Amino acid sequence: MVANSTALIALVGLAIALVWAWAWFGLGASARRVSVRLELGGGNAAGEMGRVVWPLMPMLSVLWFLTADLMAREARGLDTLGSLGLVIGVLALMAAVAVQALYFGGLPEWAYPGWMARRYYAAHPAARERELGACAAI
Repeated sequence: MVANSTALIALVGLAIALVWAWAWFGLGASARRVSVRLELGGGNAAGEMGRVVWPLMPMLSVLWFLTADLMAREARGLDTLGSLGLVIGVLALMAAVAVQALYFGGLPEWAYPGWMARRYYAAHPAARERELGACAAI
């Protein structure tokens, strides 16, 4: 029973990591379009929240795996202090990244989804017109 529960929690963490990696690496035209649209949302509240939330996604994925481990250890009656410390550490790191993104000048360009798409479109201008439209500005 515990293995099934922890596997499901770990599967959610894996799904988060895969979706994040798909958009971040810009694997394929659809991923590049999505990542550029995620970044173009800046200026409004939802876009600005995306600038905070996006860099937290890999840490959120790790948090799901750590939570699965914590849950399995607790169900088996094992010591949970180390796992709990890791969970608290990841949460503190997420808070520090969010504060940096909100209040202290943001994060580097590579922390956001469209950075690989921008590099690709700079090297392939014809692909930009084909995938985003003729009047697309990046």
